[in-house]
Amino acid sequence: MAAVDSTLGRYKIERELGAGGMGVVHAAFDPDLERRVALKVLRSEGVGAEGRQRLLREARAMARLVHANVVTVHEVGSANGRDYVAMELVEGETLADWLRATPRSEHEILDAFVAAGRGLAAAHAAGVVHRDFKPHNVLRSKSGRIVVTDFGLAREASTDPLAVTLPLQAGASAQAENTPSTPLAGLTMTGSVLGTPAYMAPEQWTGGAVSPATDQFAYCVALWEALAGERPFRGSTIEALRGEIERGPAELDASKIPRRLRPILRRGLDPDPKRRWPSMDALLAAIGKAQRRPAIAMTIVAGGVVAAAALYVVAGRTSSDEQPAAAPIAACPAPKLDPSHVPTLAARPFEARLVTADLGTWNTVRDQTCRLAPEVRVQRLACLDGVLARLEAVATATAKLPAAARPFDIGRMLIDPQVCANAKRVPSLVTSATPAMRDALETAVREASTPGPTKQTVVDELVQRVGGDACAATWAHLLATDVVRTTSERDRHLSEAEQAAERCDDDRERAEVAIVGAKLAADSGFLGTTITAKLKLAEAAVDRAIQPDLVSELDLLRMEIAKRADNLDEAIQRGDAAMQGYARRNRLSAEIDAGIRVLNLREVRGTPDDAAHLRGDPLAWRARALAAVGAQHPIIAKLDREIASRELFAADGDVARSHERLMRLREDVPYAASRMVRGDVVDERGAPVAGATVVAGPRMIGTSASVATPVQNTNLRYATTDASGAFEIADGPEDGIVIAALGDRRSRPSAIGDRVKLVLAPTAHIEGKVELRDTPASQIFIVVRTLGEPLDQHYQLAAPVRSDGSFTLDGAPRAKLRLFATQARASSASIAGQVVDARSGRVDHVTLQLPSQQRTVHVIVRSTVGAPVGNAQVLVMPGVQRSTTAAKLNARIESATTHLARQIELEKAPPSVVRLARPGDLFATIGQVPEGVATACSLGLPTDLSDPELERKLPRNLDKLAVPCVPIPPGADVVVVEVPPFPRLD
Repeated sequence: MAAVDSTLGRYKIERELGAGGMGVVHAAFDPDLERRVALKVLRSEGVGAEGRQRLLREARAMARLVHANVVTVHEVGSANGRDYVAMELVEGETLADWLRATPRSEHEILDAFVAAGRGLAAAHAAGVVHRDFKPHNVLRSKSGRIVVTDFGLAREASTDPLAVTLPLQAGASAQAENTPSTPLAGLTMTGSVLGTPAYMAPEQWTGGAVSPATDQFAYCVALWEALAGERPFRGSTIEALRGEIERGPAELDASKIPRRLRPILRRGLDPDPKRRWPSMDALLAAIGKAQRRPAIAMTIVAGGVVAAAALYVVAGRTSSDEQPAAAPIAACPAPKLDPSHVPTLAARPFEARLVTADLGTWNTVRDQTCRLAPEVRVQRLACLDGVLARLEAVATATAKLPAAARPFDIGRMLIDPQVCANAKRVPSLVTSATPAMRDALETAVREASTPGPTKQTVVDELVQRVGGDACAATWAHLLATDVVRTTSERDRHLSEAEQAAERCDDDRERAEVAIVGAKLAADSGFLGTTITAKLKLAEAAVDRAIQPDLVSELDLLRMEIAKRADNLDEAIQRGDAAMQGYARRNRLSAEIDAGIRVLNLREVRGTPDDAAHLRGDPLAWRARALAAVGAQHPIIAKLDREIASRELFAADGDVARSHERLMRLREDVPYAASRMVRGDVVDERGAPVAGATVVAGPRMIGTSASVATPVQNTNLRYATTDASGAFEIADGPEDGIVIAALGDRRSRPSAIGDRVKLVLAPTAHIEGKVELRDTPASQIFIVVRTLGEPLDQHYQLAAPVRSDGSFTLDGAPRAKLRLFATQARASSASIAGQVVDARSGRVDHVTLQLPSQQRTVHVIVRSTVGAPVGNAQVLVMPGVQRSTTAAKLNARIESATTHLARQIELEKAPPSVVRLARPGDLFATIGQVPEGVATACSLGLPTDLSDPELERKLPRNLDKLAVPCVPIPPGADVVVVEVPPFPRLD
């Protein structure tokens, strides 16, 4: 292979990491994004179009996978006449090298392989089969992270043999790998069957269908090899190896494999794919249960709870490793935890309602269970023990709370006893009585009852305390994902929670982890195959846990997906279903939270029926909550804030009265990070102003009634200047803005700093009208900003629009302004702007007209460098617009329709989009495109939009963000906009 220059495109080559049949991997540096990468460069000699397509196939397969146990692909491209793939650089060694380096314990081996298995499971959920899994294609970082790599043979899972592999050509020979002669050294093959023969499933030899079961076979070969020091099939030639595999796993010498793992691996090694495990998830669950079996046996025997269960364990140790002994008939003994030991929580009536209800259900289900046939009884009683143990632990933790602790949704942590009465499947629930598990649950209860975000030190210390207790570690790492962290830290904790949940072998914990994983994928803004795969995993896990309020969590995720696809009817149906699931578990707070989200969608849809719901639902919920939990419960204040916030921008609403109500209802919730905010307020001549109101917050909305109104979910701090004009706010936000007002004079918003100076100035009055046409006034509001200044990401001065289209706004700066009428939709917005001169203090007769429904255009967003686009915002504007930066576009924009782009799902995307789309493209459908000259622009965004650092840095770096634009030809229904990679932000 010809040497690679010291640079390849923008990459600076540092050193060679390794070489294979397809190319050489180098460590390299990307100066644009300031990160080191692994650069796989395709061999230039002897590799034709087929080799190039194989490289691209590898990159595309890997780029579709977003998982902690799969190596991340950043870019695929060509430079200097060479094709390359830029990947995440994992500093460490292959799993094969790690196994060779020193003897490893069974626990270490299983932990590593379970992590690798989760990577394969994620690939399968995304429709990708690896086809060449082996220890050499798994990397272990220096920190112990396990990632599957080298998807060079990966293709879509298929039932068509001709679509996935070819029969072995006559005369194909075997050759040794370029590795030392050890039990881990492997065979490779030339010819048209791709893969490493020692790990290949028989269907790969015969031209059969390659499926996830194919990877499962290779995985079991590799795990057997790691545990026994030699492979299960040890033929020295291709023909001998095939013969051993065809004879099946029953003939294998399993003496070096732990007894409890033998039937698991033998099933995965069956020559018939249909007789293997139904999925990688099922195989990993079986391994997890085998890891836990000795500990479970000791717990049961020591507790002396169910004699039959103890006999079952003992019998299992002496029976054949292939067929466990049948469970003997069990009596219906006293429960491990007497229900009378569960605290009654008399001092906390809201939580007591759910605990008391679940205790009653538990006793009913247990009485029914004890009347069942003995062979059914054991599993259901074990399930009920797990339910009661969780109930007792959560109730005990709640009873320890101080009297001043606020009520919380205790149902979020409880398990419905009805799950143990399911006729089709009883979930596996692990008793939650270990000290570490109690510690984790107590921490969760304490944080749920404390206003404000959880502090990072709390979860860090909990993770350290629970140590190797798998079930407690699952809770600890899940709590950590909810703390403000970097994306990589959050993903690491999620991966740890996934692996701990498998070791715990508790169906409820698996469901909790899968739901959080799907939520994080949705929160990041990256929808399509990623969230679809995560949702499938969550659906399977929830199906095992079979609890209605867990299904509600999935319904809310589906609601979000439907919303972003502008399918409001489906989104509202999903939200209503979520409310019903929460209601079945008497989780009133969760039900109302879901209802508020549904109301937001109804407000956008704007049918007469929706208008009736907007008026009546909050009042009906308040009446129910008042009767159920009393006037002092936080849910009442939350509903009151919700009602007042809606009235603030409602058509014909009273802005001043709504502001006064919100001020009475506001709640100072602690910030995740706070700081002292000091400064001075002066007038236009520089004289100090006493008695001025100063407001600080991460973001705020001003109205005619106030410079800053605490609408729902707006956490603000207020202060008053002293005689010298000085102010001090002890617990202001670490990042945000501060603003001041006195009478009709207001300051401009200023970024929070060490010492802020705010200048009060007279304000202007503006009146005008929006041409509503058929648009409900409730969907539109007015926003104002100073001409020439970029739109402030932290502050908006806004006004509602009356039912006749008129509006009034006080408090605007006396300057040249740009007035916007904004119409919000589910996942998009339309704006129409007009420049007005407010320097005289009054502007009348402003007329604004929103874009009307004219024609629909699909905008495809494509990366300029070949790597998939993480996220993108699409803007369509009338006239001819030049490519620019986000800062310049914000300063000059007057009229536009914006939409967040989404992934292209072939079964749902319009045919015209499918014809032009390439892997990694995103698209948005814009339905308000002018008939005449128009332009489509796009701003590329990173994959994770929930990263708190992004929110902080983005407004300060708008000048660095390129916004390429392309004309929309008359009559065109699809255009393509190519966007550069998202830059590194200081």
